[in-house]
Amino acid sequence: MPQFRIEAFLKGFLMGTISVIGSGLLGVNQITTEGFSVIQSVNRVFWIGDIAGLNEYLSHHEIHHEDLSYLYEDGGVDVDNYTRIIQYISEVLTECEHVCLIVPGHPRVGVTIVQLLQKLSQDGIFTFRCYPGISSFDAMINDIGIDPLEEGVSILDANRLIIYDYAMDPCINYFIYHVCSIGNANTDYSSPHTSNKVIYLKSKLLKHYPANTPIFLLSASTQKGQSADKLQGEISDIETLLSKVTYKHTLYIPSSLPTQDRVNFEFLKEINVI
Repeated sequence: MPQFRIEAFLKGFLMGTISVIGSGLLGVNQITTEGFSVIQSVNRVFWIGDIAGLNEYLSHHEIHHEDLSYLYEDGGVDVDNYTRIIQYISEVLTECEHVCLIVPGHPRVGVTIVQLLQKLSQDGIFTFRCYPGISSFDAMINDIGIDPLEEGVSILDANRLIIYDYAMDPCINYFIYHVCSIGNANTDYSSPHTSNKVIYLKSKLLKHYPANTPIFLLSASTQKGQSADKLQGEISDIETLLSKVTYKHTLYIPSSLPTQDRVNFEFLKEINVI
């Protein structure tokens, strides 16, 4: 359903509050205390994605709940899938005051439905609230042991990187999200490599890096006791590496030290490093 049709649908009702809560990467083990307080106060709880232990927790506490993952169709257009979910939640909200949607990770890190809900709420149709969770980025920097401030980090969406031809600096660590859907608006959830237009990303990276630059597919653990995923390749053979991509993976390009001519030695003296 196009967005203008959703807005027309919603404006026919007096709406309450939609809260979105991030579950982190390890399900109920990483939902914040604040998140749980919201969950226990709402009329209905929905979720999308695999959130370990959530169904059991909600059932045990007799909280009215429903998994809406079935509304997210494999192979469908991403925005259409989320629009379908929003319509369903909105229909429920006409019968109660407050519902929440729980999503994996952090709601503000690459979660399209959060952006759609926030935009719809700006018309005053309903109140929108967002509660953070541990993001995949948090988990990945912990898994590989880097401090993003010490080494410098850029987090990018693969498609925007290509569309806007962003300048890239090899002296910065890059975490490139959505490398499972390059040049593809559809959600080929079960087999993303089949429609992934990797050549566009490869061409972009070769503008800034040597072909033998090491790159990694990272995926944080989503179950307690499970190891994080780290697959290595090179830009020259990125097609082979991304043939193993899933929707959970992020492409990581480690930073390299800057050449000596880039170092501001006068400033180093000011901060007593040399």
